[in-house]
Amino acid sequence: MANQPKLFTPGPVDVFDETLAALSRPVPYMMHPEWLALQAETSQMLKRVFQTENGVFMATSPGSGAIETGIASLFQAGDQVVAVRNGIFAERLIQILNAYRCEVIAVEGPWGQAIDLDKVADTLRQHPDIDGIAVVGNETGTGVRNPIRELAALAHERDAPIFVDAVSGMGGYDIPTDKWKLDVVATSSNKALEMAPGLGIIAANARAWEIVERKTPTAHRGWYYNLSTWREALQRPVFPFPTTPATTSIAGLHASLKRILEVETLEGHWARYAWAQRVVRTGLRAIGFAMLTPDDVASPTVSTACKHPEMETIEELRDYLRDEHNTLISTSGGPLLGQVARISHMGKAGTQAYVVPLLLAVEEFLRVKKGIALPLGASLVGLEAEPRWY
Repeated sequence: MANQPKLFTPGPVDVFDETLAALSRPVPYMMHPEWLALQAETSQMLKRVFQTENGVFMATSPGSGAIETGIASLFQAGDQVVAVRNGIFAERLIQILNAYRCEVIAVEGPWGQAIDLDKVADTLRQHPDIDGIAVVGNETGTGVRNPIRELAALAHERDAPIFVDAVSGMGGYDIPTDKWKLDVVATSSNKALEMAPGLGIIAANARAWEIVERKTPTAHRGWYYNLSTWREALQRPVFPFPTTPATTSIAGLHASLKRILEVETLEGHWARYAWAQRVVRTGLRAIGFAMLTPDDVASPTVSTACKHPEMETIEELRDYLRDEHNTLISTSGGPLLGQVARISHMGKAGTQAYVVPLLLAVEEFLRVKKGIALPLGASLVGLEAEPRWY
């Protein structure tokens, strides 16, 4: 685009220069020794981000492709799957489960709140023979974190696996896959891993592989969205992929992970997101916005602000930022349509160079369009309390 806007959207995100440079180089050949070494190093770096000793697969697909791969591999028609239902992407997860003819037992929760663990436990007591739990760990539509560690423990008490959609969470905060015994975890390249769209990424542990192998004779998984296909390919001595891999995308992810792990450090990466979240939430509250999600379950990767009392719809703010400041935020859907703004802290949106102009532009909107008298910099109170030069 000739006039690229600043992205505060929760995917895609504005990526850093190292990643852009890697994406702009000539297309790598998938069997060249240098690229094979880069691919292997990328896989190892992903294991560090996932905090797992198990294999991590990179498929040419969106995050939804990784989710479908996990669901199709772990479950089969007729399986009873308890699914957390408290957001727009939880609805999508249930749609995928239904597409594979699972018997979905939904545990309902209000949008913007983490799921009530007591409700999940009650559901499990009523359905003691479940085949698994499925949950969106970080609900992008509301900016809420669900308690995946506790949900995993509940699943394992019944010797059942847990599937976690970590599309907008993995890399953005501490999700120790092995420590929490998360059986299958799916994410994508274009959110907290700070790369362009194009890669669906999935990790599976030994419990998951035992289930995959046990169900293979009766499951109807297809070929590409099938973990068995990927593991078989990776075991080959040559061409360790089921199909031509997205070589340029993997090179871009390699560059992004190198920056995250070696320049920021993983803990520093998490800290930057958490800092941006606190500054934005504090600043918006200071100028009259309420936040949809409580602080204790709020995601560090995306914040969700309710429309200002002086606004009719949140689209007023979205359109003003786009038209006057070339800045893009997101709205939401379902029961939150027209009610909330979603502001990402991923990629460059989690830096001071992005956060400060955004908050000042929101202030300006309230002055110019709503006639609200605000002192200049009223939204920067969070920055004053916690200055950082990210």
